[in-house]
Amino acid sequence: MKDMDIVEIRKAIPATQKVIYLNTGWSGPSPARVVERIKEWLELESQEGPTSRHVLEASHQTVQEAREAVADLLGVSAEEIALMQNTTQGINIVINGLTWRPGDEMVTTDLEHPAVIVPSYFLGKRRRVKVKVVDLMDVQDEGAILDRLEAAISPRTQLICLSHIMYTDGLRLPLARIQALAHSRGIPVLVDGAQSAGQMPLDLRALDCDFYSLPGHKWLLGPDGTGALFIRKELIPQVRAVNVGHWSVASVERQSSLRETPGEIRKFEVSTTSSALWAGLATTIAFHQFVGPQMVWERVLALSSLLCRELAAVPGARVLSPRGQGLASGLVTFSLEGVEPKEVVDYLWQRCQAVARTVAYPAGVRFSTAFFNTEEEIGKVVECLKGLPRGKGGG
Repeated sequence: MKDMDIVEIRKAIPATQKVIYLNTGWSGPSPARVVERIKEWLELESQEGPTSRHVLEASHQTVQEAREAVADLLGVSAEEIALMQNTTQGINIVINGLTWRPGDEMVTTDLEHPAVIVPSYFLGKRRRVKVKVVDLMDVQDEGAILDRLEAAISPRTQLICLSHIMYTDGLRLPLARIQALAHSRGIPVLVDGAQSAGQMPLDLRALDCDFYSLPGHKWLLGPDGTGALFIRKELIPQVRAVNVGHWSVASVERQSSLRETPGEIRKFEVSTTSSALWAGLATTIAFHQFVGPQMVWERVLALSSLLCRELAAVPGARVLSPRGQGLASGLVTFSLEGVEPKEVVDYLWQRCQAVARTVAYPAGVRFSTAFFNTEEEIGKVVECLKGLPRGKGGG
């Protein structure tokens, strides 16, 4: 798309006609065509049978279509993409599939989603691995981020696991520089791409990524239950498949002929999944590519910048998200003096049908400025905030 036509884009996404949707960082509203294709697939399977020869062949083609769409989105090969149900599944596969010894160390940060926090906790508990948590709260420059990560690295560090963009406050990490730091010490990096995939252009080759896990249902606006895991080809054999199934072996004709496929990315895809959902994922990625990843990113940043400027006029509002060069994203977290975050979210829904969410650390309200949002919506939400009743400590 040469120029982003917001009117036409919003026509393609039905939810934009009913609500002010500022929660894409949780789950994005799908374009109508995505839902239509999912319905078409379910109807086909219902009317003609899911394993009828022509339906089964089309199903295999659709799965491959989704795999290739993800690979194209990330600038990698389809042989490095495993289709997942969500980001958390991919993170679990890598963390639990690597070889760990008691006393080994993993480095992560204090701003991570439970998708990273919980697997890290169980890794430490079950495998006696030391998990080092780096404090990134209120960090305002790339140098400080790198310094703090470097200080946490030791000769026992076996993995760095962190988000490309933090779900809490929208902090965007200098991932290429982090990868370079880690690789200079021989350490691989596992990235939670939940808030980056579909929000910003991604070239995992240029970033020199090792492992990158992502969802289809957030900024890509796809269906729940879809996602993907990228593993650099030469690293695939180093990750053991903990959950195994059909694709973990070369053949299942006879038990005596079972042979593992350690170098195949599909060893992580355990069994039957929904072709309808993969059709939806492929369709939503096509929509994203048509709009243009760079144009999406530029508009997301422009809207988040506008929102931060507008929030400055709201009495008692304090933006908690970093606004420094290279650190900002489309996630804007703020607090409102004298009002609990949940009260703010409830008020916004009741008064102007605006969808937002709370986050706990830092405690605040989080908006997601997606490319389909408008300047008028931001103005309306900010005006709504100005009318919110305050507590005794309000401004």
